[in-house]
Amino acid sequence: MKNKILIFTVLALLMAGFSSCDKEKTSAGVTDITYYPEIDMAGNAVVYIPMGGTYDDPGATAQINGEDVPVDVSSNLDASTVGSYAIGYSATNTDGFSKTVNRQVVVYDPNMISDDLSGSYTANVDRGGESYAGNSVTLTDIGVAGVTGVYEISDWIAGFYAVGRDYGANYAFTGLIQINGDNEVLELSMSNPWGDPFNSVVGSYDAGTNTISYTASWLSYEFVVDMTK
Repeated sequence: MKNKILIFTVLALLMAGFSSCDKEKTSAGVTDITYYPEIDMAGNAVVYIPMGGTYDDPGATAQINGEDVPVDVSSNLDASTVGSYAIGYSATNTDGFSKTVNRQVVVYDPNMISDDLSGSYTANVDRGGESYAGNSVTLTDIGVAGVTGVYEISDWIAGFYAVGRDYGANYAFTGLIQINGDNEVLELSMSNPWGDPFNSVVGSYDAGTNTISYTASWLSYEFVVDMTK
């Protein structure tokens, strides 16, 4: 019996040794404790600038375990074209773990319409013969001083997927819409569950009938939308 106990004890010690070696190998070059970057973005998370204007970036700072570290900045901003753009701020620790935060920069047409278009609209949408009528679309003023005619839109495609096909609210194409001083419909931003942006949006606003009409192209589809307040 004593021999058996001795054999088991030796085997246990050997297994513990092998396990310890494996841990040392797999953890080589990695610190025992990792501190992740913390990024503090100055200014607003969403900034609006007029097309053709200049953008002054308020920047960001980063710390790791209480110490300042460099911040890498990336941008796809084109101030000459209306739309939504991102300014990215990132920092990386010594173990290769990084963090990024983004600021949204919205470029709008300074030629703005004076009419208040906020409110609820009754909308119809057609995509290649598949049509849904009587859906509700809401425009909400963004409430930014000096920026008029820019609205949050509850669904760019007037409930085609969310209501018409009954996929639910998560399938609404939300975003920002502008009607400029020439009564043109401008798409400033659009988001959807599939992550693909519109190819184009072309349309106009009829002040006499309070109707916004446009064709929104997405992938190989064209959504023809009419909505009346």
